[in-house]
Amino acid sequence: MKFWVKLICFTISVLLVGDTFGLTRRYRLSLRDDPSSTITIGWDQNGGNSPTLYYGTIDYGQNWASYPTFQTEDRQVNSKGMDNRFVRLTGLTPNTIYYFVIKDTDGTSPRFWFKTTPMGNASPLSVIAGGDSRAYLDNGPRQNANKMVAKLRPDFVLFGGDYTWLGLNLEWSEWMDDWQMTTSPDGRMYPAVWERGNHESNSGTVYDLFDVPSADEYFTIPVGGNFLNIYTLNTEISITGNQSTWLEADLQANSDNYDWNIAQYHRSTRPHTTAKPNADIQYNSWAHLFHDYRVQLIVESDAHDVKTTWPVKPSMGPNSDDGFELDTLFGSVYIGEGCWGAPLRTNDWDRNWTRNSGSFNSFHWLKITKDTIEIRTVATDNVATVGSVTDLDRFTPPTGIDIWNPSNGSVVYITNQKYLGRPDISVTYPFHLQYFNQAQAVTGNC
Repeated sequence: MKFWVKLICFTISVLLVGDTFGLTRRYRLSLRDDPSSTITIGWDQNGGNSPTLYYGTIDYGQNWASYPTFQTEDRQVNSKGMDNRFVRLTGLTPNTIYYFVIKDTDGTSPRFWFKTTPMGNASPLSVIAGGDSRAYLDNGPRQNANKMVAKLRPDFVLFGGDYTWLGLNLEWSEWMDDWQMTTSPDGRMYPAVWERGNHESNSGTVYDLFDVPSADEYFTIPVGGNFLNIYTLNTEISITGNQSTWLEADLQANSDNYDWNIAQYHRSTRPHTTAKPNADIQYNSWAHLFHDYRVQLIVESDAHDVKTTWPVKPSMGPNSDDGFELDTLFGSVYIGEGCWGAPLRTNDWDRNWTRNSGSFNSFHWLKITKDTIEIRTVATDNVATVGSVTDLDRFTPPTGIDIWNPSNGSVVYITNQKYLGRPDISVTYPFHLQYFNQAQAVTGNC
């Protein structure tokens, strides 16, 4: 009798677990438009029927019926052995936490949450930028970088392509399973702006797996209204022609409307390893546009090393080196070059405008304010001993974090060219948090 009681209890527990979590998996968040009011939620539907996303600003856990709003899928596509479903949420409130679950006929997913970014430029953004996660035999470095995302809790990620080695279904399944490690223990997920790399040999892979806003896989994403504009370009199709024509037209029409314009694409224009050639077509098509239209930060991948540059402009003049020369006032900073777990290469091709270079598993951690961008390069191998930031203190480096500190310093600062004409004033009196019942004289330094 005891055996049958145990068997019945085991069967009931299995059924309850199945009913609890349903048949959804491999969750991911994508940006198609401004993350202050929109987000796209994707997953792999591994069985079950009629999946529906339930969400709201109050945490009801897995009690799907209590959430005030629901939405069915906007897109379904079978790709890389997965049944990919996407719900595109719009009309969200800026700077707000949203909780969600996905319910199908077999049960309900775990409860996750995300936070929309603020509208405007009053609050800084935390952004992680990196790429090249294609593991070969060892997924550990990729998993470490993913776990570091969960600890740094960014507003979003800029992911620079080369997700897998050969693009096989099994590789993509492993990649998606590893990406779940970017979710923090409290269920917070982080959206990404996804781009295509050279190991995404088939066009449309990024479009089908992440629902990016263009099947051509180049596009812009505004953030916070007119705070930031992100240009994501596709180095795996023709650089000249439609893509560069679109880029120039968009920059001409819109670059002055934003506090910041930044760009990301996969192949480095001037890689810092001799194992990779220069990308002269990119240089000829894009470098002058970036300089002319105030694109102050460019994020590159592909070379599997680490670099930061001084502000530079394209030039063939007497002070130039390999097509660029220093322009500390109006130049663009280039960073990269793809160390999210891919096999590392030697950084053996510095130029006179290279700030620093290296070779270690890492990504860049950006703090973007109205006036400045601060760039830190985070080594990811020691993630197990690193603490976590909090949502109330997102920019103080957590305990144990390994921030690269090369010869020219651990932080790259970019000053917003749009506001260079303003005076730089520091207040010396009153002191921080002093309170007065009547007006007081203010002293400071310019």
